[in-house]
Amino acid sequence: MRFILAVALSWACTALAIDRADILGEAQADVPFAKQSGWAGQVLGRYPDAKMIPESGLHGAPLADGDTLRFGKVDDPARPGRKALAFQLSPQDPTTASSRRSEIAFEPNIEPGKVYWIAFSLYIYDWGTLRRGDESLFGTQVHSGDDSRGLSPSFTIGTLRGSTFVISIQHSTSPDPRPSNMVIRRMAETPIPFGRWTDFVFRFREAQDDTGFLQAWMDGRPLVDYRGPLGFRTPGHKDYAKFGYYNWSTFDSSRKVLLRSPLLVLDPTGSRYSPDELREYVARH
Repeated sequence: MRFILAVALSWACTALAIDRADILGEAQADVPFAKQSGWAGQVLGRYPDAKMIPESGLHGAPLADGDTLRFGKVDDPARPGRKALAFQLSPQDPTTASSRRSEIAFEPNIEPGKVYWIAFSLYIYDWGTLRRGDESLFGTQVHSGDDSRGLSPSFTIGTLRGSTFVISIQHSTSPDPRPSNMVIRRMAETPIPFGRWTDFVFRFREAQDDTGFLQAWMDGRPLVDYRGPLGFRTPGHKDYAKFGYYNWSTFDSSRKVLLRSPLLVLDPTGSRYSPDELREYVARH
């Protein structure tokens, strides 16, 4: 009995390790869309608030296998009894904000000089080795809140040749940031782990000097440890996190990405949380 109680208390403490007040954005597959808030879809030329998305999802023209889902919920391929958020694109889909995308966007709530965490689990069905030039973003990105400037996100996960990905970091130190004065850094090329769940955790602070940083972990293993400028100086605008799949290039086959519990957390002290705590939270939700 003491052992059972100790285990229960241990699990409860882990579940409560992240202060709810620090969670700035969260999307969950096991919660009805009608009960979720703080994010909206971006798919098929539409931008529905979370509460307005049908529980059956958003659908487009049938794909080669007959599937019509573009954003919604599917059975978790590895964990019976659970659901996952599904993001799917066809080359024939209508554009959304000038590109084909199946994404969700959290409300703008990321400010310079503060430390944040992003965490989620990712499952990619094997789309094989693609030709160079078939470029896309998947998983997550942190986007400038000033959409009028045409700036790239502060950081992204993107494909190189379909079977590999890179994390890219963007910034400008100019008081008038524009694509013409933007600096792009690409981290090491990494194989995409197809056909299984992979955990990603990011810790970051946007700044236009050496106080900025981005750290990333994949399945608990350090992947990126960058120190330096990150993001853009856009007073009056907060940045925002996005999740899903976005392809601005020419592609010829449908793509499907699953996510579990994409999460954005503020770290008030800069060291309140750890990668393991974020990863554990996502695993339980």
